[in-house]
Amino acid sequence: MHRHLHICRDAIMRILVGLALGFMLTSAAYADRTDEAAKMIETLVAEIQDIAATVTIGDYIYKQSDDIIDRYFKYETLASFTIGPYWRKASDAQRQRYLKTFRAVVVEQAANNFDYFRSLEYHFQSSEKKGENWIIVNGIVHDKTGKYPDAAISWRINDMPGQDLYIFDLSFENVSMILTQKDENMAVIRQNKGNLDALIDLLAKRSEELRQARLRN
Repeated sequence: MHRHLHICRDAIMRILVGLALGFMLTSAAYADRTDEAAKMIETLVAEIQDIAATVTIGDYIYKQSDDIIDRYFKYETLASFTIGPYWRKASDAQRQRYLKTFRAVVVEQAANNFDYFRSLEYHFQSSEKKGENWIIVNGIVHDKTGKYPDAAISWRINDMPGQDLYIFDLSFENVSMILTQKDENMAVIRQNKGNLDALIDLLAKRSEELRQARLRN
């Protein structure tokens, strides 16, 4: 009899421990990181503004822009998204060349626009969970010079359980930057009968034009 009660007690304890662990894992998987996402964006904006306010050397700004991509974005995931099914069809050499040229364009564009960041203010509005794997951080961008009107900006943050948060997309006035880039890239590829190299060559040319513009400033 005592042995039977002992077995039952152990069985119940195992069930309770299992339920507790399951609850803990579920809680961790769906932990609310909306505040963390909002803080990450505020830190990013502050970092960009500090660089813009104190740095004028073009090469240093380029390096800082490149570093920001590494720390706040999952670059290969974003880059592959911008060419849709052509990423899967590409050879390893094409993928590497695309990653390199597309990144050069993105970094050069950021480096060429640091003057614009000097007059901007970012005002946080809200941070909300969207589905299981996304957080949307909303804010307003204000130009202190009055040259540009206020614009709504939304950051789409990937929130996969067990992984660091990273920025997947940002939208200005509900226009997605990554979807816009994907549409433009896909149009170039289709115009060239599915030739990814044509897009890569175009990006290489564009990055060099941007580099020359940055060096002239």
